[in-house]
Amino acid sequence: MIQKLFVYGSLMENFYNYNRYLKGKVLTRNHVRTRGALYHLIDKGYPAMIEGNDFIYGELIEVEDWGNTLRDLDTLENYYGERNINNEYNRVLIEVETIKGEHKGSAYTYKYSKQIKDTFNALYIPYGDWRRYMQVL
Repeated sequence: MIQKLFVYGSLMENFYNYNRYLKGKVLTRNHVRTRGALYHLIDKGYPAMIEGNDFIYGELIEVEDWGNTLRDLDTLENYYGERNINNEYNRVLIEVETIKGEHKGSAYTYKYSKQIKDTFNALYIPYGDWRRYMQVL
């Protein structure tokens, strides 16, 4: 069973939701990338990853107490279950690779379930790195 998570936004180390949900639970952390398109939801203050071909940079983590941690993250991400129309994010299995392009394996992540074109104030981040984006604000 896959028990790894790819995080690319506020769940990365030293961001507000990391401190609230993951601090003290992370067993391993690697800097990795995956494919997609990344946006910053200006009115909400957090990112949204959707399907795309850009590199999205983040962290591959393993956590202790997987079941309870995942349940807490599902609540945070407004994920109510597979194919639920009320999901803000869908929990999906993706492939990740090292920054150098070496395959690292599979991990769960949360992808935005809404249409970006229907989302007011979504800013495209072409370089796929939300940490970098937040540093230049």
